[in-house]
Amino acid sequence: MIRRLLGACIGVVVVTAWACGGSSGDTVPTPPPGDDIDNRPEFDAGTDAGTDAGTDADAGTDAGTDTDAGTDAGTDTDAGTDAGTDGGTDAGTDGGTTDPQPTEGPWPTDAVTDYSGRYGIRRVQSVGVDAAHNIWVLDGASIGVLRADTKQLVWTTKPIGQARLGFGTDKLATASSVICGGKAGEAYVGYESFDLAPDAEYPDLHTNYIVSPGQCYYPYQNAPECYSYSARRFQYYLQGDVDVVRLNGAGNDVELKVHISESAGSSRITGSTPLGIQNTNDYHYDEDRSVFSCVRVMKGPYAGEIYVGTNHGVTRIRDYTYNSHRHPAWWKLTRKPDGNVSKSQRAGYTYGLGISQDGHLLIANDWKVGIIPPNAGLKWWDAEGRKDDMPANEDPAIYALNIFVDPVNPGPDDERYDDAPKNRWRGFQQTKDGLYYVGSLGDGLWQMKTKVVTPSPLKLRDEAYAPIEGLGTRNIASLAASEDGSLFIGTEDNGLWRLKPDKTLEKVQGVRGSNISQLVYDPTVTPGALYVLSDGRLYVLRGY
Repeated sequence: MIRRLLGACIGVVVVTAWACGGSSGDTVPTPPPGDDIDNRPEFDAGTDAGTDAGTDADAGTDAGTDTDAGTDAGTDTDAGTDAGTDGGTDAGTDGGTTDPQPTEGPWPTDAVTDYSGRYGIRRVQSVGVDAAHNIWVLDGASIGVLRADTKQLVWTTKPIGQARLGFGTDKLATASSVICGGKAGEAYVGYESFDLAPDAEYPDLHTNYIVSPGQCYYPYQNAPECYSYSARRFQYYLQGDVDVVRLNGAGNDVELKVHISESAGSSRITGSTPLGIQNTNDYHYDEDRSVFSCVRVMKGPYAGEIYVGTNHGVTRIRDYTYNSHRHPAWWKLTRKPDGNVSKSQRAGYTYGLGISQDGHLLIANDWKVGIIPPNAGLKWWDAEGRKDDMPANEDPAIYALNIFVDPVNPGPDDERYDDAPKNRWRGFQQTKDGLYYVGSLGDGLWQMKTKVVTPSPLKLRDEAYAPIEGLGTRNIASLAASEDGSLFIGTEDNGLWRLKPDKTLEKVQGVRGSNISQLVYDPTVTPGALYVLSDGRLYVLRGY
């Protein structure tokens, strides 16, 4: 089956353990009036002979949908308050932006502060900081913001956005997952849903393909009949994805601003219902359904942009417009009984995201890692920088994505197949000295043995790894690089560690707990601030 640019590949894997079928939900969103897709004619992703396996066994549970079609999308009027000074830079600049000098910021500068105890923050699952230094926290359906100006914690008075119907396999989301601060007074909230599975009513349909109203879709060349629109399957568009929330005008509640649905590419769905994130160049493929990680760019020409790691790759968001998706990927070859070989793309869940010293995106998923330099033209984010694809009237500067790093995993590369043990990468960072580090939930911490890259295409000259011993565990949950040259290492079961600039290890004192599930470093304040989630409790370290 020929597909249109399903997402630019870097080189990753994903396990195929499909999570759900369908259901007969009786409430459907307002469908678009027609099939108005405008595919980019120059682009062709090539043949995808199998399914695009962007799923993992822990993706969700087996069920269909019974979603409320109400949009509850909020309005785009700016009712929110800034709750502080907007310390961010314009997200869409062409590289000429100069970062503002770091300031002390509004928060304590003590070496270690227990924010949960000091500000009365209950147990949280994710933390983020916005451009005005407001601290955002997520606890299931509850979203909170610790205001920088009043030092008061404000929680949502009722569930909003994807959480408004509760969580479950018959709702818009199975769970909330992560939160990232955005511009002043705003944050991005990610949700999980289930991966789409083969559908018994549409046996030859690609698992992620959703037929539009009025469309007659032939699943393969010379198919005897076409598939028509299904109201049940159309509901899938609403599930998961990303909400933008904001502090309300009175500063005493959090409200929904918008559900991210506006594509930067040629993919368009008209109608009144914001349907979420789909393939940028062909909306029929609803691939990025669950969000597992997010990172806000805090300095450089793209400060303010958001990257979210999904079940399919990485989606880039500029303000409220997205382009999906890039992913380290690989092709699984299967020899059939007749001797022919089929291939199917494998793309792993993206749990670890980082920003390099040069502003490149660092991607870590279940099997592989990759590096992508960003580009000024958001609509070309997923285009992989292929010269043959560049329209003659476009400025190459907005398109130059060359391209990615694809280091091999520790251990034999031929173990990369669906039922093999996973490396489960959970962090990818570059320290100030230029060295790259990857952390695995099960395989420990590794340093790439080189910091030298060739400029174009971006490629490591030496793709070997060296293990970092002495952490007392092989379970790395999170990583963060700081301005002083340190690498902070969050373990799942042995607390917080620091690899100092001299490459010696020390366990960080003053942070209680064993599971360091998230690390967020803010270089826009001085001394730098490291936000640490330890067993659901928030600590902040300053001075690194």
